[in-house]
Amino acid sequence: MFKESAVQEALDTSPIVAILKIVRMLVLGWPAYLIMNVSGQAYPRYTSHFHPSSPIFRPNQGSMVIQSDLALVAAFSVIGYAIAQTSFWTVAKYYLIPYLFVNAWLVLITFLQHTDVYLPHYDPKAWNFIRGALTTVDRDFGWFLNGALHHINDSHVAHHLFSQMPFYNAIKATPYLEAKLGQYYLMDRTSIPEALYRAMTECRFVEDEGDVLFYQK
Repeated sequence: MFKESAVQEALDTSPIVAILKIVRMLVLGWPAYLIMNVSGQAYPRYTSHFHPSSPIFRPNQGSMVIQSDLALVAAFSVIGYAIAQTSFWTVAKYYLIPYLFVNAWLVLITFLQHTDVYLPHYDPKAWNFIRGALTTVDRDFGWFLNGALHHINDSHVAHHLFSQMPFYNAIKATPYLEAKLGQYYLMDRTSIPEALYRAMTECRFVEDEGDVLFYQK
């Protein structure tokens, strides 16, 4: 009889579970982050992008969060009216599915920009701005997707270093950064499915000891 922990470990490391986790992350990751701060920075109390007193906001930003919440109520009212006038499946086809599709791309791009086995994590004593800014990787999704995504995926290192640079200049600056940074500039041309699977299965935890740490599985 296997112990429950051994069975759980076998399930957690199985390919089908990894694929299901990827689907869950792409479909529900962004709403879960906004509503409950899932995968976000840990705070000692409830955190949500819709709560005016969440610790992620400054005290003077509470009124703006309330305004945003009221706008969302108005938007949901319009969606509800559309469902009543047509059907849920009509609204799902023209609004909900495209909305989730856009969210999936947002989560996929962000996840792959900051997660892989070769990206370091720094102890506070070893961290500095440059090291932190370079803890990301540019991804080549092919000429079509690179252009369709406005090069957000293959110019992210530039964004980390110069966050106020307009996006259309980041891709222009990237070759110069690559030449200047040399081995410290990271570009990965792994296909999206392969990179996603590797990150999900091999980036499970980081050790708690050491100055420069890497994901372990």
